[in-house]
Amino acid sequence: MKSDDTKAEDLIAELGFLCLGSRFRRLGERLQTGVSELAGLEGITLQPAQFPIIVALEHGPMTVGALARRLDLSQPGITRGIGKLLAEGLIEPVLNDGDQRLRAYALSEAGRTLLSRVQLHVFPLVQRAVADLCEGPPDDLLGHLARLDQALERSPFEQRLRAMRNQGIGA
Repeated sequence: MKSDDTKAEDLIAELGFLCLGSRFRRLGERLQTGVSELAGLEGITLQPAQFPIIVALEHGPMTVGALARRLDLSQPGITRGIGKLLAEGLIEPVLNDGDQRLRAYALSEAGRTLLSRVQLHVFPLVQRAVADLCEGPPDDLLGHLARLDQALERSPFEQRLRAMRNQGIGA
């Protein structure tokens, strides 16, 4: 065991690729904690996880399915976010012209006002702070993430794992 004045070893970092998902999640949580604190200082109580939904709705009403596709997130996750935004009065249901069975959602007046405040007081600082965090060697972090997203889109991770298992790789 290390002494109190020495930072404990970071097992997730040590495990490298094995815990890449956990490491990304941890980084995401750290970033969202900072964004949440900044938003709170601006009097904005909306959680950062809902920001993409209100930004997507800025250009007009969308269904849960359309939001899920646009944000590349699961429908249950979008549905939870919609529920929170409805409860806070930031979005409202609207009739869908094409199919009355499909409910679309739009920003309410309060949602538009909040989005304007977020875009003015939160987004520029977050953009700058993350860019500062990513400075360093000429490696292109966003490019690497885009390639990772594209590779997983072409062949999902679970499919890759099954193929490797079937080939006896890693056993």
